[in-house]
Amino acid sequence: MTRNKLVLVAMATSTLALCAGQTIAGGLDRSGQSTSAIFNEPGTASLSYGSVQPSVTGTDALGNSYDVAEDYQVTTLSYTGAFSDKLTYALIIDQPYGANVSYGNSPLTSVLGGTMADLSSDAATFVARYAITDRFSILGGVSIEGVQGNVSLNGLAYQTAIATSAVTSAFNSVLPNVLPDLTSTVLNAALAGSATAQAAIDTLYGPGTFASLAAQVGTAASTFVSTGGYKFAMQNDTSIGYLIGAAYEIPDIALRLAATYRFETEHSASTTENLLGITQNGTVDYVTPQSFNLDFQTGIAQNTLLTANFRWTDFSSVDVVPDLLGNDLVNLENARRFSLGIARRFSDSFAGSVSISYEPDTHSATVSPLGPTDGLYGLTIGGRYTHKNINITGGVNYTWLGDANAGVAGVPVASFNDNHVIGVGLKAEITF
Repeated sequence: MTRNKLVLVAMATSTLALCAGQTIAGGLDRSGQSTSAIFNEPGTASLSYGSVQPSVTGTDALGNSYDVAEDYQVTTLSYTGAFSDKLTYALIIDQPYGANVSYGNSPLTSVLGGTMADLSSDAATFVARYAITDRFSILGGVSIEGVQGNVSLNGLAYQTAIATSAVTSAFNSVLPNVLPDLTSTVLNAALAGSATAQAAIDTLYGPGTFASLAAQVGTAASTFVSTGGYKFAMQNDTSIGYLIGAAYEIPDIALRLAATYRFETEHSASTTENLLGITQNGTVDYVTPQSFNLDFQTGIAQNTLLTANFRWTDFSSVDVVPDLLGNDLVNLENARRFSLGIARRFSDSFAGSVSISYEPDTHSATVSPLGPTDGLYGLTIGGRYTHKNINITGGVNYTWLGDANAGVAGVPVASFNDNHVIGVGLKAEITF
C-alpha cells in the first residue's frame, strides 16, 4: 500500500470521533478534548457539528416517571498551520464539558421533581508540535477555558436531606467544645424511627434534644418547599490550562501512537445561592479535571486502517462546594472510555468507518441524580467523501447507557434503566 493511500484512509477515521465522543458519558465530558487536528496537513480548516438526542428515563420510589435528559449540540472548529517543516500548530475551539438534566415533576409530590443542572463551557486550545525526527515528535499547548452553570435541587428527597443537614450544622455550631459533633447520618436514622439513635442523641446531648431537632427539621423542610428548594447559579469564569504530549509515527504504514495529558485547570467563580429563604452571594473554587488521551492507528491491509483510543478523566477531583449548601454538587466517579474502529477506503473519493466504544460502569450503589447513568456501549458508523481539497464526513452513533440508581445522601431514590443516546454528526474540512 502506498503512503498516500494510507493517508487518505487515515483521514477517514475522523468520523470515528465525530459522534462517539458527543454523548452523555464520562461524567461531564462532551468533546473528548481531541488534539488530532495537529496531525492534519498545514493549511487545513475544519468545522464539525454534532446533534445529540438522549433518552434517560426512570421511576422514583413513589411511582413518578422521569424523562430527564435534554437534547444538545456540540460544535468544533480547528485550523492547522506550520511555522516551519518541523514545527506545526493547531487552533481548536470546542465545548469540553456540559450537562443538560431536568426533572419536570412537581417537587411536592415526587422525590426529585424540580431538580435540574445546566452546565456549559467553551475552550480555545493552541497546540504546537515539533518533529524531532520523521518518527518522533513532542507536543505542548495552552487553552483558555470558560465554564458556567446553574443547579437546582428539589423534591421530597432533597427536602429531607438538606433540611436535616441544615439543622445538624446549626446544632453543631453552638455545641460546647467538650461534646462531639452530631452527624446527619445519626439524625437521619433517628428521624427514620431508630430508637437506638434517638436514645443516643438524648443521652449525649440531653433529654428532649431529639424531639427538638425533629421539630426543627420539620420546620426547615416546610421552608425548603415554600421557598422553591435549593438554587445555585455560577457565573462564567475563564482560566488558562496546559497540555503536553508526544507521538511516534511510521508514515509508510500510517502508524501513529499519540499521547496527550491535560493538567487540572483552576477556577474561581462568583455564585448566588438560595436556600431556606436565604439568598447569599459568594465564590466557589474548583478545578476542571486532569485527563489523558491515547490515540493509536495503523494500516492492517490494503486501504484498511485500524484505530484504537483511550481517554481517562479525573472527575473525582472535581468538587464544587458552595458556602451555603456546604456539600459537593458534582460527586462524579473517574471516567474511562475505550474505542476500537476500522476505516476502509473504497475509492478515490469515498471511505467508510465503523467503531465501537465502551465505558465500564463504576459498580456504585448510587449515582448523582444530575447524571443518572453508569457505563455505556456505543456503535458509530460513518462515511467520508473527498473532492479535490474538500472532505465531507458524516456519522451516526447509537449508545446503550448503563442502568443506575440515583441517590441522595447515599440513599437510592429513583431507578433508571434501558436508556440510550442517538447522535448525528457532520464535518466539513478544506485544505488551502
